Amino acid sequence: MIKEDVRIIHKSNEIKVIVFFMLVGLLIYSMYYNDKEQGNYLKSFKGEKIGLLTRVKDHDEHGYTLQYYFYLDKKIRATIYVKEYDSEILNKFFKVKYNINNPEENYIVLEEELEPDSISLVKAGFTKTKYYVYDAGVTCKYIEKTKWK
Repeated sequence: MIKEDVRIIHKSNEIKVIVFFMLVGLLIYSMYYNDKEQGNYLKSFKGEKIGLLTRVKDHDEHGYTLQYYFYLDKKIRATIYVKEYDSEILNKFFKVKYNINNPEENYIVLEEELEPDSISLVKAGFTKTKYYVYDAGVTCKYIEKTKWK
């Protein structure tokens, strides 16, 4: 009788171990599958444009929201969520990939900073605007500057 109870307990423990490993395997597979699906989804974005990363919109304990925009038929603003960022990437140009059928679905490739010339920026829809900064301490004059918008 005791041997049968020990065998039942032993089989019960084996079943628990098998179920545990099956659950862990399913979890690992689902994580891999989701990453693969996300990669395939992003690879389906065939359109490419030049985008300007403009500012940090807000941040919380989960990371930062960076805002960028690019021009297609109109100005399209979008955001990207990142854990951390380097403040030197603000006001710089990056490649933006978008869905040709729905340009609102897009993402910016922060790993690939672009240094476009003025002709390619104008073709991409950007314009150069003048603005003035008052130099109060040194010359007491307005200094003319330009930037791409």
